[in-house]
Amino acid sequence: MNDVNRNKYTSRLQSLRQERSSWEGNWQEISDYILPRKGVYDGQRPNDGRRKGSKIIDSTATRALRILAAGLQGGLTSPARPWFRLGITDRDMSRHKAVREWISQVESTMYRALARSNFYSCVHSLYTELSGFGTGILYCEPDTDRGIRFRTLTAGEYCLATDEQGRVDTVYREFKMTARQLEKRFGIDALPANVRTSLSVNRDHWFDVLHVVQPRDEFDSQKIDKQNMPFESVFLLSGQGGHVLSESGFMENPYMVPRWDTSAMDVYGRSPAMDVLADVKMLMEMSKSQIQAVHLTLRPPMKVPSMYSRRLNLLPGGQNPVEQNQQDSISPLYQVRPDLAGVSNKISDVRTAIREGFYNDIFMMMAGSNRKVITATEVAERHEEKLIQLGPVIERQHTELLDPLIERVFGILYRSGKLPEAPSMLDGIDIKVDYISVLAQAQKMVGTQSIQALSEFVGKLAAVNPDVLDKVDMDRAVDDFAELTGVPSGIVRSSEEVEKFRDLRRQSIYEQQQIQQGFEAASKGSTIIKDLAQSGYNPAQVQGVMRDAGQLAQSL
Repeated sequence: MNDVNRNKYTSRLQSLRQERSSWEGNWQEISDYILPRKGVYDGQRPNDGRRKGSKIIDSTATRALRILAAGLQGGLTSPARPWFRLGITDRDMSRHKAVREWISQVESTMYRALARSNFYSCVHSLYTELSGFGTGILYCEPDTDRGIRFRTLTAGEYCLATDEQGRVDTVYREFKMTARQLEKRFGIDALPANVRTSLSVNRDHWFDVLHVVQPRDEFDSQKIDKQNMPFESVFLLSGQGGHVLSESGFMENPYMVPRWDTSAMDVYGRSPAMDVLADVKMLMEMSKSQIQAVHLTLRPPMKVPSMYSRRLNLLPGGQNPVEQNQQDSISPLYQVRPDLAGVSNKISDVRTAIREGFYNDIFMMMAGSNRKVITATEVAERHEEKLIQLGPVIERQHTELLDPLIERVFGILYRSGKLPEAPSMLDGIDIKVDYISVLAQAQKMVGTQSIQALSEFVGKLAAVNPDVLDKVDMDRAVDDFAELTGVPSGIVRSSEEVEKFRDLRRQSIYEQQQIQQGFEAASKGSTIIKDLAQSGYNPAQVQGVMRDAGQLAQSL
């Protein structure tokens, strides 16, 4: 790579830093008051051991944010239950058994790959960053040991840019690697002379690295080499003349960049922590004042005789000998009678406001209830509260986090040959993703209520007039209800399978009717023979009559 190309990366990095600078003050305050172990500023390493969080006196906000991050993980990407389901856009084709089996196998493969990787630990860190700084970044790349590997970035470690539609498509990541890590990642041949020297002197010496991922301006889509992929990937050593460590590409953007909320053409997101930051600062001041008031109450400033100026003992049980006729006494300089109960109540109100700002009242509504029995109606209403308050946030996470995540994981598994071969009928058919997490289900429950209401209404009418059942497509109702509630695709049978079962049932009923008719005919025949015999016909005549009757019946 020539100097012109190197300079274009460093030049753009400077412009992206300039745009990011207006956000760094907000991030720094959030790190100071809420997330002391998150955020990288002034070239620091995120894993240094320096003491942080000295401005935090009350940890309510930190704990409230932790609850929000845990609630988002359990509600959107829980490791304990399915949270996405694949399908195809063609509704009729999706009912074919071969298509359903292929989709089920792909889903199982993707879930196993995510469980085998470090995805669920990294995504929890991502939700913490998202709730605190308003922007989270998750990096996904292939891994020889685990198949897929993830990494969560922290605020101040990256610079972003968006495309014409406001979607983040460019990431400039600044981080540090040791000489040993550089050798392991890029190979010794790709390292400059000073890094090679460090390998023999101090293998753990840190170097500044820049990773650039952005769309390629020009590439040949017919070629599959690294220089013709839609996204370019360049690793450079910062401060080393822009020495290039590697130059390659990605078929999908490896960085997923969800944001909590944006305004106009914001590149970086706004967070709940930004909304409650004023309350958090007020809580710190009130807590500090409360502690000072308690100290003044327990240990007020004292008025003492000058003779005690250097030997006064104010410890519990301390002794201060005095002369027998000593008139001067030891007493408080002034009386402190703070309204500690009123201050505590005000502090409690601020804490409640902070927890509500972090949506703790939603995620903890069941755990925080002191009632042992909650009706189904109340549960449904509380689900609607989730839908109203978190609906926009959920939709943004589906668009900016989960959609590109599923696409990236699918692409990695497909190119590594770990996915089953798709049926030929799916050539040119788009695959769609439905999210069936707890929070996504809360949004879809509105659709199921209309189906349930219709089924109850029709059931009551059918008791009076069964013909009304012909008005409702029961099979379609079952398919739609299963889709809205996230039922696994293998549970509800396809239309082909249902038709086969119904054909077998009709055939079985027909055969039973034929057997029953045969028994009835045989019974009637024996009665006729008996009556003819009693009328004086000999057996030969009776057989002739029965034979003629059988031929007549067959002809009819």
